[in-house]
Amino acid sequence: MTATAQRINETPMAPYVALLRSMTREQKQIVVTFITESMEEPRPKREVPEEFKRLRGMVNITEEEMSQDEHLAHIMKR
Repeated sequence: MTATAQRINETPMAPYVALLRSMTREQKQIVVTFITESMEEPRPKREVPEEFKRLRGMVNITEEEMSQDEHLAHIMKR
């Protein structure tokens, strides 16, 4: 175990070291994934250019069409 990993005893996770050691590989992967994702910076929402916003009203797409195509639904909800 690396020196950095051994410093877990200096963190609020110290009481859970025994629990972590008793976990399965799959359970540890779930915990690592959670911790990794919690560290990600939220992506800023992309701004849609005004010229694209003007085009929105030029197309008539029904709710039914959007329900059949998740990519189209994603685009139309921006």
